[in-house]
Amino acid sequence: MIRGISINDKFKPIFVKSKTTGGHYAFKTEKALKPFQNNMRECKSIKLIESDIIADIGAYVGEYSILASKSKAKKILSYEPTPQTFKILKQNATPKMHIFNLAVVGDNRQYVDLFISKGIGVTNSIEKSKNKQGQIRVKTIRYEEAVKDATVVKIDVEGAEYSYNILQPQLRAIILEFHPIMQKPWRIWAENIINKIESAGFKSIIKPTFESGWNLTGSWEK
Repeated sequence: MIRGISINDKFKPIFVKSKTTGGHYAFKTEKALKPFQNNMRECKSIKLIESDIIADIGAYVGEYSILASKSKAKKILSYEPTPQTFKILKQNATPKMHIFNLAVVGDNRQYVDLFISKGIGVTNSIEKSKNKQGQIRVKTIRYEEAVKDATVVKIDVEGAEYSYNILQPQLRAIILEFHPIMQKPWRIWAENIINKIESAGFKSIIKPTFESGWNLTGSWEK
């Protein structure tokens, strides 16, 4: 059930030629000349190998999943909770991609409220903020279950990352974007997560500096 918002056809998918993915469907707003595209510097810093299974958590329209599917990796597990975005992810899916319309959570809840942002849904999140305009109820999967077969995980979940037990024994690489949460000690949480990752033997490839909104993502590899 949708509460507090009206979902309509305002944001329609268009096909975008991208240097990163070679072309994919994306959302475009009436105000933006071009759809949102991520340069995925941190994602591209991890070289994928034939034995890799990638868990793309917060897949959005599938930019990283598409990129990974063009590599030697054998399988990509793409998780996206927003129904409208998931439709575009489905259109973008390649044979290597296994897509799931689920929110990844750090506990055993079977359903969770997904808070919807204005615009094209880039910042939809299960973490509530004042910038959200409504909410919908979505099915979930626990983080440990979502990544149980993965060797590489990419996490971009708008604040839900702090609830995950990110380190799992089979992972060889982690790509993680941290998100500020108003009135919460998110920076301390982020630094604690980084310390745990590096204490577990992961080498920092690109380390977040937190200097701006463009320096919140890091990549680590064993």
